[in-house]
Amino acid sequence: MPDFQITPQDGAVTAIAKLNIRDGQPTTEVPVARKVEAGTSLAVAGIVTGQAVKGNDQWYAGPGRTFFWSGACSDFREGDEPPPATLKVRRRPNGTIRPLTESQIASVFGPLDYKEGLGGRIRLDPSWSQKNMGIANTPSLDDIGRPKLEVHKKAIGAFERVFAAIEAAGLTRRILTYDGLWVPRHKGWSPARGLSSHSWAIAIDLNARWNGYGVTPAPTGSHGSVRELVPYFAAEGFAWGGFFSPPYEDGMHFELARLDL
Repeated sequence: MPDFQITPQDGAVTAIAKLNIRDGQPTTEVPVARKVEAGTSLAVAGIVTGQAVKGNDQWYAGPGRTFFWSGACSDFREGDEPPPATLKVRRRPNGTIRPLTESQIASVFGPLDYKEGLGGRIRLDPSWSQKNMGIANTPSLDDIGRPKLEVHKKAIGAFERVFAAIEAAGLTRRILTYDGLWVPRHKGWSPARGLSSHSWAIAIDLNARWNGYGVTPAPTGSHGSVRELVPYFAAEGFAWGGFFSPPYEDGMHFELARLDL
C-alpha cells in the first residue's frame, strides 16, 4: 500500500451495511480490527484515499489508526450532530449518490418550459424563472466573487448549508474557482442529448481547471482538489461528477439529487 495522507474531518457516519474496521491502513489487505453491524454510529477523524473498492477509493479514518470504507456508510455529518433525516436519494452499490434522471429532476423541480437555442443552449420561458428561481446566501464564497448564488428555490437550503459546513470545517480555501451554476442547456452542449441539471439551477461547477470533464479528478490534498468537499455535498444529497463512469467523469460537478424536496 503506498503512502497516504489523512485530511482531518471531525464528525461521524452510520454504517449502512455490515462493515469491517481495518487496522493501520485504508485497504482490505490489512487485518480486521473489529466488525460492526448496520446502524452502528462511527466517529470520523479524517478522510483518506485508499484502496478502491467497487470503484470508490474514499475511506474514513477512525480513532487509533483504524480505517473503514466510505461506501458502506451514511453521508458524513460534522461534529456531534445527530444523524439527519434519511435523504431520499439513489445510490450505487458502492454507496455513492447517483444523479437523478431527467424525468426525476422534472418531477421534483418542475418541468421546464423552453425553446431550443443555438449551440445546445435552451431559452427558458421567463415565467418559469420567475416562479422557480431564488437566491442562496453564500458569504464564504465572497473571495471568488459569489457571495450569493442564483439557484432553484427548492435548492436554496441545500446550497446554503453545504457551503456553511465547508466553511466551518476550514475547507473553503479548497474552492479556488466558480465555473457555473444556472446554465440552461443540453448535456455536453449537444442538442442530441438530454437536458443538463444546470438548466434547473441545481448543479454547480467548482475548480474546473483541475477537475475537467472526462479526466480523473485531482487527487486528495493536491492543488485544486475537491475530493475533501465530497462528504459535505453528499450530506445534503448532492451527487459528485467525479464518480461518473468513464469517459464522463466530471470532477468539477456537484448536482442536487434528492427526491424528497
